Amino acid sequence: MSVMLTAKFPTVPDANQEKIVDEYRDTMMAIIEDAKRHGAVHHLFAEDTDGNLLVVDEWPDEESWQQFFAGQEDIKRVMAAAGATTEPTVTTYRILDTPDRF
Repeated sequence: MSVMLTAKFPTVPDANQEKIVDEYRDTMMAIIEDAKRHGAVHHLFAEDTDGNLLVVDEWPDEESWQQFFAGQEDIKRVMAAAGATTEPTVTTYRILDTPDRF
């Protein structure tokens, strides 16, 4: 069964995330292609009302994500540009196969 991982990146207030995405578009696309090669199933970013970023990913298992993340220097560059102030807080969830899942 696959896992969902969340990674919360505290960022500096008022960081213009859309501008960062535009500036790092090619780098972000290269990161996603690398993630897919490592097994990533789904990926998205969200921003809370304080400007902190949350990444939500689905992977076949936590080990695949750890191997990908450990070897990804570009993620650190993009997150620094986005104003990340610390390493992310990562939480892993086992996805349950329930009849109401869609």
